[in-house]
Amino acid sequence: MTSHGSVPRDHTHRYLSVADALRREINDGTRRPGDRLPTQSELVSRFGVSRATVNRAIEVLREQGLIESRQGSGTFVSRSERSIPAQTGAGDGEDVWAVVSERVPPVVLAPYLEEAFEATEVTLDVFSMTTETLAARVSAQKTRIMDGEIRPPRSISARLMLPDTDSPVLAIPRLKDGRDDPRVRRRLRGILQAHASMLSQSLYELRDRGLVSEVSVEVRLVPFAPQLKLYILNRRLALQGFYPPELGTITVPPDGEEVTILDAYGTGATLFPFRAAADSTPEQVGIVRAFQYLFDSMWKHQAKEADF
Repeated sequence: MTSHGSVPRDHTHRYLSVADALRREINDGTRRPGDRLPTQSELVSRFGVSRATVNRAIEVLREQGLIESRQGSGTFVSRSERSIPAQTGAGDGEDVWAVVSERVPPVVLAPYLEEAFEATEVTLDVFSMTTETLAARVSAQKTRIMDGEIRPPRSISARLMLPDTDSPVLAIPRLKDGRDDPRVRRRLRGILQAHASMLSQSLYELRDRGLVSEVSVEVRLVPFAPQLKLYILNRRLALQGFYPPELGTITVPPDGEEVTILDAYGTGATLFPFRAAADSTPEQVGIVRAFQYLFDSMWKHQAKEADF
């Protein structure tokens, strides 16, 4: 999923960037369930857009179920149930990370990643556009370990599968009229490379400081863009999100030209969890195994090692 940074100057799609910024704040926990959103006037001032643009952005988030309006009170982040890590009776040296079945609607990555990093052995299998969301969340887990908040895992292994930006046939990002533009692909390459590097540096710092004895990070590229983002944590939890293609405006080097593109617009998509645990239904276990098989098969047969 490509982040588009500040609100673009294209009037047609400004509301998407406003919605994107607010969605990201909701999904990364900056705005918690029940929090009041800033007033329309405050949002107009913050983003430098019209009141009509703010209204359209709010409507997008309301349709996605992320916010709710209360007459006379304002607009609030929708309340949703969060998962609660199960407490197991595992002894020393055993994996204490466990999962519980649940009936939650869409969730965000952070609490699940916190669970995953409390295991003895941590594995992260990820298929996404840029790993932008994951890189930020992994950095937070590094801080938890370095601050002594949680016991360091014995090992951490990350496999990142990303789109190959040398491929001119990527479905996204492309120009609005459907044409390929190498400048747009090069921009995406810079974004995904930056976030993959950030994630790698966070994990290897834990090894370099002697906190985690075994760390490995592999990045491979596939010649197509994902339409679904997939996180498989510790081979027991699969989180799936969607990349709805949307129009947005970006600035491309070297001339700083503004172009409208079709992209996976909006950072911090909501996720849907599937768990493989002792109390999970056969359907949940089967889904996790199917996702793991899909990832392993793509990793083995279609992905090639990245040159960064």
